[in-house]
Order: sequence, then C-alpha cells, then structure tokens
Amino acid sequence: MADDPDAFAKGAELVDQGEMQWLPTPVVAEAYYGVATVQSDTTKQEMRNRLLGYPRVDVDEEVARTAGELLACADDGTGGDAGVGINDAYIAAMAEILDDAVLTANVDDFEALGVSVETY
Repeated sequence: MADDPDAFAKGAELVDQGEMQWLPTPVVAEAYYGVATVQSDTTKQEMRNRLLGYPRVDVDEEVARTAGELLACADDGTGGDAGVGINDAYIAAMAEILDDAVLTANVDDFEALGVSVETY
C-alpha cells in the first residue's frame, strides 16, 4: 500500500472530505513487515514518517473481545476456518467499535468479518 498511487489518492480524497483516518496498531505491524521484506523499496524512516500523522487505535480488551466474536462468526459462516487472520479481525473490530469502514484492497476478509469496507 505504501507505494500504491490509488491508495494515496483515496487517502487524499478522504482528507479533502474531512474524514477522520484511524491507524490500527496491527496495521503498523503489517506496514513494518512490508518494509522489512525484500519486496519493498520503502525505508523504515519513510514508513515512520508516513505513519506519524495518524491517530492510533490500540488493541485493548474491548477490541480483543470484539475481534474474537467477529472471527468466530466468520468461521461459523463458512463451517470451519474462514481463512481470516487475527490482525484483520483486530482491524475489523476497531472499525466495528468506531462505526467506520475499513479502507483496504483486501475486501474479502473484511466482508467475511461483516464490517463495512471502502476500497481504493
């Protein structure tokens, strides 16, 4: 996402509309994972600077409980493992609690978790 012009354009559009953009701490982990892989040209310093302006939403007990419930519901809906990771469940829980959509290119996992999704 760091080098995706569509993601950047969508973020700019949301700012222009006055939308609050939240940064779930699991996304911070995903971003630094991406930087640490050989697939990224983005440096740690560039990533840190890009993330500085966003208010964080941490995983707390309410988020963890909601994530567990959403993940269980997704698994039950498929009759087994829905294939959704715990980080996506945390992010979905934060969206659910904040009554907001998840901005992502990974639509399937978040739709399986039953939260609103905004794409770019």
